Amino acid sequence: MMLLLLLHVVLSWAQETPPPVTFEGRMSDDTKDAFAALFDEAFMQMMVDCQQLAGDTCDVTGLAESMIQVGNTLKNSFEACPMGCTHPPANCKDFWMAFESNPVALRNKCALTNNWPGVCTVFLRELQVRVADDTWELPVMCRLIDPGLNLERMPRCKVLAQMTAVNRLTLHDGGCAFSTRDECISNLCDVYSQFTWRMQPRNLIPERFKMPFDDSYVIQGCEGLVPLDMYNRRDECPKRLDILGFCDCLCPAMPDVVMLGVTDCPTIVDEYLMFGRLGVSNMTFDSLCETELCDAFNTQRLKPACRDTKLPGTMECIGMQIPKVMPEMSPCPWRNHSGEENIMECLNGHRCDIVKEGWYCCERHRGRAKCPLELPVMCDTLCSGITEYCCRTEGECTPRACPVILQRDLVYKQDTTTSTTTTPEGRDGNLGDQGLVLRLPQGSWAWLLVLVPLTGGLVLCCYVRRRNHKVDMEQENGDVSMGLQLDTFGFFHAYKAENRAREETRPRICIVMSELPDTRPLGLELVELRVVRVHPWGKKHGWQVGDIIVDIAGQKVTTFEELWERIQMERNRPPVRFTVERWNIATTAEEERAADLRDENVALQRKKRQLEEDREQRSKSRVASKTMMASTEPSGPRTLGPNALPGMAHGWDDEYEEDDDFSYYSDDDSRLQTFQSTSSFPTGNFKSRFTTAFQVLVKEDPKEKTPEKPDSEKPEPVFPQDLERRTFHKDKVVFTRDVWGRSVVKVMNPTKRSPD
Repeated sequence: MMLLLLLHVVLSWAQETPPPVTFEGRMSDDTKDAFAALFDEAFMQMMVDCQQLAGDTCDVTGLAESMIQVGNTLKNSFEACPMGCTHPPANCKDFWMAFESNPVALRNKCALTNNWPGVCTVFLRELQVRVADDTWELPVMCRLIDPGLNLERMPRCKVLAQMTAVNRLTLHDGGCAFSTRDECISNLCDVYSQFTWRMQPRNLIPERFKMPFDDSYVIQGCEGLVPLDMYNRRDECPKRLDILGFCDCLCPAMPDVVMLGVTDCPTIVDEYLMFGRLGVSNMTFDSLCETELCDAFNTQRLKPACRDTKLPGTMECIGMQIPKVMPEMSPCPWRNHSGEENIMECLNGHRCDIVKEGWYCCERHRGRAKCPLELPVMCDTLCSGITEYCCRTEGECTPRACPVILQRDLVYKQDTTTSTTTTPEGRDGNLGDQGLVLRLPQGSWAWLLVLVPLTGGLVLCCYVRRRNHKVDMEQENGDVSMGLQLDTFGFFHAYKAENRAREETRPRICIVMSELPDTRPLGLELVELRVVRVHPWGKKHGWQVGDIIVDIAGQKVTTFEELWERIQMERNRPPVRFTVERWNIATTAEEERAADLRDENVALQRKKRQLEEDREQRSKSRVASKTMMASTEPSGPRTLGPNALPGMAHGWDDEYEEDDDFSYYSDDDSRLQTFQSTSSFPTGNFKSRFTTAFQVLVKEDPKEKTPEKPDSEKPEPVFPQDLERRTFHKDKVVFTRDVWGRSVVKVMNPTKRSPD
């Protein structure tokens, strides 16, 4: 009985427990290749290791084949129709089942029999990471097509932009490698059209399926791209200036953008220029890649292909602070003014009053973004630092440009059409045959012969009258200089009408100081705002003597106190721009006289020149008066022979009888001696423009004077002072002949001198 009972229990247990299912131990090569094509070689090797170490009852191969089948179905569907068509949600439900539910269920089943090794756990975790990857097209598209009942799987706009930039040929991964320019433009236009089509999930789902959103629903973060309407304007896309700038200008510089450590700068730059700058929410630019982007701009900005792109230089690009620009804000806010008078808007949104806080109120708020209403234009010149651009009115400066490839608004190239007009060839024959008859009234030729000369005469009269009137106006308004001149016919007055004085233009130049040290910040010595001495630091930056400082960092200065105050303000914001007036200032008459009097040689030459002019003027006056007297008085009796010398003529030396104090023929003139002894720097009321600021110290002669003894007698001169000159001046000398007929000199009325 006991044996029968034991046999019954064994048979019952054998019927209830199914035999273990064994799976094929080796995976086929086709499965491995298909799995590697869907993922990559590294992940395929992880799957193979899991399959080999798992037990025979753990069907890892079946799981891999299921993922390959579902993944290829979705992949082929998306590649066959990237935009403009729908995809059934059932395919995405199979995707979630094959890639999320089935792997977890297989792990739970194999773990019960201890057939789930550690490598399989690593494989499962890596699979979950890949399904959650925002750059893999299959899960992102299925999150759009099958988002769940409460839209818990619906991705954001940033995820769609990142996935599109990675899976399509854009700027960094082959989008610039096309052989022709048209292929590059067409590819980028397709990328934008596909992105715009997919950002509205209803476009991807057939109409028979009900969804908790309508046709106008846009995934979160893409609301700012709806007005651009890039899908419906696909035909106009080749005219977009930003796409033309990508293919013509920026593409050659993209290979120079490299990775910085673990920071993938090529992808970051690509994503921002393609989508982030258009206003995709939460898609900002990484500050670590700012230098790479600015260097790429600076490399291409001066090339002919980048003329219309308006790329910034390195300093201007850094001043734009692209990493700090929020997606909802424009990277070029300076194109509009603040909308209020005396109110300036900063780059971080702060608004300040320039009257109360000064023009530097945006210094701590990342720099100037919008100019005040009364000065609406932000110029392309810096007033201070790298973000303080000057503000002016319309027409006073060149407006600061905004790079086309950074603008949020799409700018399209305007079409230019040319029309050619041709004149039909002349035809021979009678005009009446063509239906056109020209008839002139009788007598018209006579009127034509009269009107043409009359019109020409009126034009000539107006021209002559205008020229005469112009000369009269110049003589009336201009300064007239008159003088007395003498020629062979006598004296006459001469004048010349000069034009009115014109205001002299004062050229201005800019000097940029790299820094302002604590001592001698400019390396100059100033008198108010004028440079009187330049030290090596100032000479290094281009300062010159005579420069007059007009403004600092765009702020006008009129006194030295204002100059020093502005220097203290701008000291911590280098580089600092100075505007100076540099022109050759003509010295005044007083300064010239003062400079000449300090030089004894120049003063002596000037005195000699003045004496020669006086002598010439007196000679002309006496010659003219004697000529007039000779014409009225009878000539005296002739007392000399025909061979007499010219000096024997009557009255030949009357010219020298009126002034007996000096001789015109002697360089040893008493007046020159007196002038030489008294010439010195003037100490009267005259003050030079430089002596007002600097005191002139006159050094005394260090020679020691020997005191004279009271009993000593002064030495008497050996020869009387000025004896020869007084004799030549006072004693009349004539030429005559002696009894033998020789020409001799005779002193008339010799001066009686004392025997000593």
